[in-house]
Formats: sequence, C-alpha cells, structure tokens
Amino acid sequence: METWQFTLFFSALLVGMAVIHVRVSRFDIYLRDLNALKSIDTRIQSVLQNMPQVDAQRYDRIETLLVRLHEDLEDLREATQHVQDAVVQIPPPIASTVVAGGAMPDVSSGERLVSLVESRLLMIGYRNLRILTDLRGAAFDGDLEVQVECERNGMPQKGRVLVRNGSIRDVALQSAAPMFP
Repeated sequence: METWQFTLFFSALLVGMAVIHVRVSRFDIYLRDLNALKSIDTRIQSVLQNMPQVDAQRYDRIETLLVRLHEDLEDLREATQHVQDAVVQIPPPIASTVVAGGAMPDVSSGERLVSLVESRLLMIGYRNLRILTDLRGAAFDGDLEVQVECERNGMPQKGRVLVRNGSIRDVALQSAAPMFP
C-alpha cells in the first residue's frame, strides 16, 4: 500500500469516527430529554390519583346547583302560568264575507286604494302619511299615480306611488328638505 492510499484510508476513518461521535452525542441529548419526560409522567400519575377526590367535591357542588336551578325553573313556570291566566285574550277578528268578483262589500275602491298605499308605506318605514290625491272616485283596476307626503327618520318625504290593477308597482319618494353642500 502506498502512502497516499494509506493517508486517504486514514482520513476516511477519521471522518467516519467524527460522524459517529456527533450522532452518539445527539442520541445522548435525546435520552436526557426522555428522562425528563419520565419525571413529568410520574407527576401526572400523582395528579391523576388525587383527581377523584377533587371531582367528588365538584360533583356535589354541581348537583346542588342543578337542584337549585330546577327549583327556580319550577317557580318561573308557575309565575308565567299566573301571567298567562291574567292576560286578556283578544278574540281574532271576524273575517268579512267576500262577494263574487273579489270585492269586499261596503268598501269603495278608493278606500281600498288608500288602505293599500298606507299599508305599503307603513311597512317600508314611512310615518305620518298624507295622501294628496283624491281617490274617492278612483277605479281599482288600471294605472293610477298617487301623490303622498310622509316622514321617514324625522325627515319629510314627498313623491308618488304607482298603483296598477290593485297592486303597488313603484314607490318613488324623495326628501323634501333642501340638501346641504
């Protein structure tokens, strides 16, 4: 064997030993960490042995609170029953008869239009309604433009409501107050 071959072999042997040394030292650190986990495991076991005593105390307290809650619910049920007995029951409105053709007796088409416009505007949040168009002789079928004034969020509004064949097709209202720049 020549010198350069021996040197190459010896240096490869030294590199191998260094790699093994590094790996063994890392494994040693890993084993120390595992040893620390064993002490944690023994602490957890001791805590678990003491847990049933703590749980029994908690269960007793929870049981007394549940019994108290049940009694309070019974009291509440009785109180609501007394309130329900004291409330005056309002009978439902008697449905009026409808004649043939879908029109209600004793109600003119103008009154029905007023009711239709008012209910729609109230439903979408307008208040203090005032219908400017005279609807006394208005027909329920066909197109009709109803001029209205009302308030929304304290601001006066003016505009029109378009009624077509007894249903509202369009509501166009604008603020009557001047806009600030």
